[in-house]
Amino acid sequence: MEGYLKANVENRMVRRVVQSQQALYVAEGGIEWAKAHLLVNSGLRLGSISLATGRADIVIELSGGAYKVTSAGYSGLAVRKIEEILELVAGKWVMENYQELHS
Repeated sequence: MEGYLKANVENRMVRRVVQSQQALYVAEGGIEWAKAHLLVNSGLRLGSISLATGRADIVIELSGGAYKVTSAGYSGLAVRKIEEILELVAGKWVMENYQELHS
């Protein structure tokens, strides 16, 4: 019984780690989604994207001449949130700041 319980706990821990990494990747995908859509619609302020491994909710704020893009990635029970400050220079995105936000 003890072996079963240990294996079950380890399995849940691995699943949580995988979901956490997937949530981070989905959040990064949300940033990329925002960059692509801002090129077409600079007035965009909210968005959402669904992927096979989860979904991302994106919030975009204008900050001076740059955009502050916050993306929350969800996978299973895991949530990871990142924020980037982006500026469009000569048609290319320049990342001025990147940080993972912890609640």
